[in-house]
Amino acid sequence: MQPETQSSALPAYRFSIAPMLDWTDRHCRYFLRLLSRQTLLYTEMVTTGAIIHGKGDYLAYSEEEHPVALQLGGSDPAQLAHCAKLAEARGYDEINLNVGCPSDRVQNGMFGACLMGNAQLVADCVKAMRDVVSIPVTVKTRIGIDDQDSYAFLCDFINTVSGQGECEMFIIHARKAWLSGLSPADTTDADPV
Repeated sequence: MQPETQSSALPAYRFSIAPMLDWTDRHCRYFLRLLSRQTLLYTEMVTTGAIIHGKGDYLAYSEEEHPVALQLGGSDPAQLAHCAKLAEARGYDEINLNVGCPSDRVQNGMFGACLMGNAQLVADCVKAMRDVVSIPVTVKTRIGIDDQDSYAFLCDFINTVSGQGECEMFIIHARKAWLSGLSPADTTDADPV
């Protein structure tokens, strides 16, 4: 089965600004929105733990940023559902699950790119969020992890998450994630685009 390329329920953005930790904060997004109204903006990845237990307002944004997606990091379906519900109540236009970050810190928290190795858990996470919100729930992922980078691996991952998790849109970072042996900065040399 071939993955769908476009869902009629989701808007088709020509381009978007990737979520970047320590860069796409609300001030950066406000500036980017001044440059274009035709792009979907993403927050930095915010973990479920930060939203649930943190003291800061990790869901803050300016109304001028719309359309804006909250990128969540986590792997607990109930916590992700709770955070998605909070984000929808705050007015976010989309929830995006990070299944692409390869950093050791993120892997130790059991989220990011390491989740590609457990498509069923990703499907459960997406389904839990979709069950409690009416806004789109999307997944940002890589083309593979370590030595699991075949087209068949990516298709199996997408088919599981789209079928059982009911995810309608995937944002593909068209590089694989090295989960062992390389830092994210080193992957640029090891895996040229």
